[in-house]
Amino acid sequence: MKQTLELTAAERKLVFAMTLSSVLPLLDNSIVNVILSAISNDINTSYAYIQWVVTVYMLACATGILLSPYIHENFGLKKAWLYSIIIFLVGSVLVGFSYNLVSLLLFRGVQGLGAGILIPITQSIIATYFGKQRLKSIMALIAIPSVFAPALGPIFGAIISEQLNWRMAFFINVPLVLLAIFFGRTTVPDNKTSKYNMNIYVFMTFLIALILFFISIKNIASGHFFDMSNIIMLVLGIGLMIVSLLVNSRSAIKLVDLSAFSCAQYSLAIIMGFLTSLIFFGFMIFFPLIQAINDNVSITYIGLLLALQGVGAWLARKFIYQSLSEINSFLIIGIGLIFSAISILIIQIGGNLSEIIGFIIRGSGLGIATIAVLSSPFEFCDKNQIKDTSAITRVVQQIGGAFGGVLSGILIYLTQAQLISVNNSYYIMFLLSLVFGVIAVIAYIFFSRENKITS
Repeated sequence: MKQTLELTAAERKLVFAMTLSSVLPLLDNSIVNVILSAISNDINTSYAYIQWVVTVYMLACATGILLSPYIHENFGLKKAWLYSIIIFLVGSVLVGFSYNLVSLLLFRGVQGLGAGILIPITQSIIATYFGKQRLKSIMALIAIPSVFAPALGPIFGAIISEQLNWRMAFFINVPLVLLAIFFGRTTVPDNKTSKYNMNIYVFMTFLIALILFFISIKNIASGHFFDMSNIIMLVLGIGLMIVSLLVNSRSAIKLVDLSAFSCAQYSLAIIMGFLTSLIFFGFMIFFPLIQAINDNVSITYIGLLLALQGVGAWLARKFIYQSLSEINSFLIIGIGLIFSAISILIIQIGGNLSEIIGFIIRGSGLGIATIAVLSSPFEFCDKNQIKDTSAITRVVQQIGGAFGGVLSGILIYLTQAQLISVNNSYYIMFLLSLVFGVIAVIAYIFFSRENKITS
């Protein structure tokens, strides 16, 4: 039986507010990547330093994600959402008024902190309000703009950089945030608050681990693959992550409750979130760079091609996903990733027509996979684990996206060094997407047989 989605007027307002809450950080970050050179020229800062605008935002965002379970429990969903989106708004305005690198990085950190809290809180609101029965359908509505946002960001960034002032990229968040608050102020549900203590030691250890991890990833993705200091930083960061997780699991006061990982399906759902983010962001970074190296294609054309992913996601949601909504999430993820793999081969052929078709197919595959990835962990956790699951999924997806950047950087480096051909770099992307999809299909078969045996 197909799922039908009927929403009341209040629920439609809530979905619209949560869609804006989900899209704002994604759109903002993708625009910033394009306008870095304009910012650098305006505040007289070298490009080597201006890249910290992105790094500081990512680190602040990760900090906010880690704080989100504490804020959720102590302030309740409604206040947590309102405070976080206001922090994001204030940070956006301050970034627009920044006058040098120090003020820019400081205010960008404020913006990233708000975004980090906002993203998992938004996910918790959706999971809490709509429950497991309607979660997939609601995620299907919200996931489409989330696919459009990173793709349209470069187009907006190019227009803003060439026609307007870079500061407009941040001021544009003001009406969007106010619109979200207008629709969400009366519709966002509240929940009972409780005294929730945070394990400061685990928090600081994990935060330091993330700082080391993201800085090393940034440097490695920039081409410094064999720099020993980056390798040591990366190993130390991963080591501290493992230590903090072990201490957290044994502590009476936890930073994040990891008890849901005792469920094998939950654990695999989180892993598939990591793998999907890796291949999604990896190719999104790889394609513009490889095109710029070989064909010198305009940013606008590349942005339009990436935007076609959103068109494909919309088509998949409208004509495909409803027929798949009753199917196991792992099978949906597998189908989506295999579609994504096929699309890479089509894009690799080259030419406008094959690229257009390829990106529409890619958007269709990743559209249905993203919906399942966002919703599947909540299918296997209890209601009291929602806040922790929201934080876990977002941290894992950020780490997956970071590894996607490393993958694209390595492939670009190997291509430029003529160690592999451009075609082979596409084939590597294809094989990874195909393998990830097959893993999800195998998981579906395994858990289906296990459920039959236990029943």
